[in-house]
Amino acid sequence: MSKRILITGGSGFIGSRLVSQWLADGHQVSVYTRRPDAVRQRWPQLEQAASRFDDFHGPFDWLVNLAGEGIADQRWSEARKQVLRNSRIELTDTLAQWAINTGQRFEVVLSGSAIGIYGALEGTAEQQQVDEQSPYGSDFSANLCAEWEQAAAPLKPLTQRLVLLRTGVVLGPGGGMLKRLWLPFLLGLGGRIGSGEQYLSWIHMDDYLGAIDFLLHQPVEGAVNMTSPYAQTNAQFSRTLAATLKRPALLPVPGCPLKLALGEMSDLLLKGQKVQPVVLQQQGFEFHFPQLADALGDIRNHW
Repeated sequence: MSKRILITGGSGFIGSRLVSQWLADGHQVSVYTRRPDAVRQRWPQLEQAASRFDDFHGPFDWLVNLAGEGIADQRWSEARKQVLRNSRIELTDTLAQWAINTGQRFEVVLSGSAIGIYGALEGTAEQQQVDEQSPYGSDFSANLCAEWEQAAAPLKPLTQRLVLLRTGVVLGPGGGMLKRLWLPFLLGLGGRIGSGEQYLSWIHMDDYLGAIDFLLHQPVEGAVNMTSPYAQTNAQFSRTLAATLKRPALLPVPGCPLKLALGEMSDLLLKGQKVQPVVLQQQGFEFHFPQLADALGDIRNHW
């Protein structure tokens, strides 16, 4: 059955794939974007594309809120932190106020968050392990995610279900974290970062898109960890990526230079979380690529 869908972040690494899939499935899709002309050119069959929520004409069945500047795109100066807040919290505030003012009533709202909400962790695997019931962290990334989720709270009375997508590192061809790593590792210049014992919680793009579809159709509410069940340490991830590309991984990156170069943002690389997707597993979601070697092998074949 065709749905009317409004998405923010529809031109991004994840969102663009959702838009293409929904259009192929016959849904009516509207995209909130800073570049409406470019988005309309890319997808002429869109129902609407606009840079102001007031330009959208509901009602919509599904609302998917994925907008947000890249957390690791630039060093975290105070100005950059404000950009990150505005692109997540302020935008979600504005979205919620528009929905209230225009009397929207949704079947389901999926709103973005990230596993950074648990804080940057160190230590043993057990010390880094978290699930949806774990407490929030207290660093910048954790506070950013917590405020992002709070900004979505006013949408709860407007929808049958509000789902908070606590997203890990999404792996897919041509974008995301792998876009930065692919060439160095292909040239044999890759290696672990810092101690290598920090966990990286990841998910294959196909599984992420599959989980989105699953959550749109299943009676799930609240926080959902969007990760594979099998997080890997940075050292394991580096070895697996190098092996996938048939290259050595002999050039570790010491932690001290990263701390000097990146400051507070270095925690994204030097600390981690071993995230368990308990809600998805309890609801019966089936991962196509739960193991990293299979996921990277598939991406290599499509890059």
